[in-house]
Amino acid sequence: MDQRKDYTEQQSDSLPLVIGIIGATGTGKSELSLKMALRYDGWIISADSMQVYRGMDIGTAKLRLEERQGIRHALIDIVSPRDHFSVASYQELALEAVRSALASGHLPIIVGGSGLYVRAVLDGYEFLPQKTDMELRTQLRALSENELRWRVKAIDPLAEATIAAHDCRRLTRVLEMACQSDVPPSSLKHRRHPVPWRVVRIGLRAERTDLYRRLDARVDAMIDAGMEEEVRRLLAEGLTAEDTAMQGIGYKELARWLQGSLTRAEAIELWKKRTRNYAKRQETWFRREQNVEWINVTNQSTEQVFARATTIVEQALQGDEL
Repeated sequence: MDQRKDYTEQQSDSLPLVIGIIGATGTGKSELSLKMALRYDGWIISADSMQVYRGMDIGTAKLRLEERQGIRHALIDIVSPRDHFSVASYQELALEAVRSALASGHLPIIVGGSGLYVRAVLDGYEFLPQKTDMELRTQLRALSENELRWRVKAIDPLAEATIAAHDCRRLTRVLEMACQSDVPPSSLKHRRHPVPWRVVRIGLRAERTDLYRRLDARVDAMIDAGMEEEVRRLLAEGLTAEDTAMQGIGYKELARWLQGSLTRAEAIELWKKRTRNYAKRQETWFRREQNVEWINVTNQSTEQVFARATTIVEQALQGDEL
């Protein structure tokens, strides 16, 4: 019996529905999205800043083709790891994917843990044009992290407060953006275009001890699946530490091991630590999101999580208050 369900038959409001499944890495977003897509005849649109890169599969936790159960997945494997890919580029492609799904009578399901990517689609963020001033970039790259951070704080303290330690790339980007506009980059979060659909956000979270256990096990599983060979291949293909794709957690640490600056054990432990730190930052980001229906996945089976998510969507389809 086909368990898919045409959600368009139950639309109670004039605006179409879009589902967002958000949360920290390792909370089960991909598995839930598959179940939801099967239930509601959905198309999955990835909101992951690393899954866009071709050939980077294990460390980005991409589902294999056979695991996707015939569900269409968009915004996966769309650029080379050597290419620069911005959130503005993502937004353009993701909005096109949403419109395509709706035009075909499918439910768009935005899935991912890259918070700004999610907001770009669900909230219609406005981004500054991507114009690269290579002379300016060269000058900024010559500055230390402290110098970059001091300059960012002077022009946009709100932006500076959100940038993690050692993230010189993002500090540089904020300064570049500030030179393109007289509007502080952080104010972009208040600049958005209304989106022509209703949005239901479903958030997955886990208790901290459970989440860290899941993440450590996830790293071990990636190693068993061949992550070391994947990083070796990428380095052999000419990728370097300067490439954006190689900044991904796991890739960066294993590359340092293969290049001799860390032992294998140190690289794996650093990978796990940075994964836990990243998940913590994701939780902080998503806690600021409004109108999220949170599901605690700790001590819950996948079927229990799916049942709760289904209830949330059914209420939205019926026009009920959540």
